Amino acid sequence: MEGRIVSTYTTLRTYIVREFLLSLLVAFLFFFFIFFINQILLFAQRILLKNVPVIAVLRLVILSIPQILLYTIPFSTLSAASMAIGDLSARNELLALRACGISLRRMFEPIAIIALLLSTGTFLVADVLLPYSHEQYKSLYSKLLQELPTIEIESYAVNRIGDIVLVTGEVEDGEIGSLLLFDTAHRSSNQVISASGGTVTLVDLNNFIYRLDLIDPVVLNTEGASLERFSLAQADAVTYYLDFSNEVSRFTDVTPSQLSSRDLLAAIEIRRADYERDRENRERTLEELKGELTQLMVVREEASGDRPERETRRIIELEAEIDRLESRKIINFYLQYYRAELHKKIALSASCFILVLITFPLSYMKLKHGRLFGFALSLIVASGYWFLLFFAQTQILDYAIHPGFLIWGPNMLIALISILFILRTRRV
Repeated sequence: MEGRIVSTYTTLRTYIVREFLLSLLVAFLFFFFIFFINQILLFAQRILLKNVPVIAVLRLVILSIPQILLYTIPFSTLSAASMAIGDLSARNELLALRACGISLRRMFEPIAIIALLLSTGTFLVADVLLPYSHEQYKSLYSKLLQELPTIEIESYAVNRIGDIVLVTGEVEDGEIGSLLLFDTAHRSSNQVISASGGTVTLVDLNNFIYRLDLIDPVVLNTEGASLERFSLAQADAVTYYLDFSNEVSRFTDVTPSQLSSRDLLAAIEIRRADYERDRENRERTLEELKGELTQLMVVREEASGDRPERETRRIIELEAEIDRLESRKIINFYLQYYRAELHKKIALSASCFILVLITFPLSYMKLKHGRLFGFALSLIVASGYWFLLFFAQTQILDYAIHPGFLIWGPNMLIALISILFILRTRRV
């Protein structure tokens, strides 16, 4: 008898796992396609139109996949659980299990175990694969900049490079068609150069400094806003030096979300020391102000009712300053930011399991079109979760509390709602 029960449970788990994994594959392809197409469009706008080798573009796309997986895996897990449970409920298979005396916990167990495994996988992607892929991405992109200097200059567009504004014609390889150059580095004077073409060559790879050789330039210099004080000159060639370091940093700088948890913890310790120093400075300033206020109050009391106007005004100023310092909460931007990213890395990984909880109440409902209903529910929950997580990130600097409470808020809310729904449906 025992062997038959074990065999029944094994068959049940195999069936549930097969249904869940099939739904997971469909959901994963759906979400991955959406995020992947968005990434391809970004590359098409910035790289594909610059005649970058196809192999290099494919490598850049592949290196950007870990960032896509961070959101694809949790949302796919949610959708898979909703679709699988909704479909089983719509076909009355869950009702049949309950009628046979088989606890629904037997069905939830394999889904929960897979969700935990996916949570672990998501964390590994965020903590290991993403930092590694970004380093490779940075290295490859820097190499592309060396081979194709004009990769950051768009054709028929206005390009800002530091204090220089370039209005370009056609840009191909290292050649630029007709162009206008506006040098706004000096406020007292401006320089405008018109040229029939230009050539960009690399000068310093480490600092991303390039030389722009202009052909047949016409140079206009003006002083201030005066229309009468200007000079006009023409030459065979003019050389300009372009600093692309700020432009490159937008794509190659490492953000806290791309650091490993070990690096984040090290950065947090540094920022915590800065925070403690700021707090100690505030406490020291408060003590000095309160000491001065106490002395002035004593002097005023000993003056036998004589209250000099200057001392009274100073007392009012000190009280106002003390109230301001005591009411002002010390918030270290970088400490809050790094803490939030560390907890986001963990919370987003844990969401694979927590989001699945809200799908379990579906097993107590009689549904029509269960798989479709489950997928629609997962989209609603995923959108709500994404909004809450994004909102929590925007609030980390508005409150002098540990950002972990805000980042974990969406997970805790989803878990609470799931538990309440499960308890309610079980009593029905």
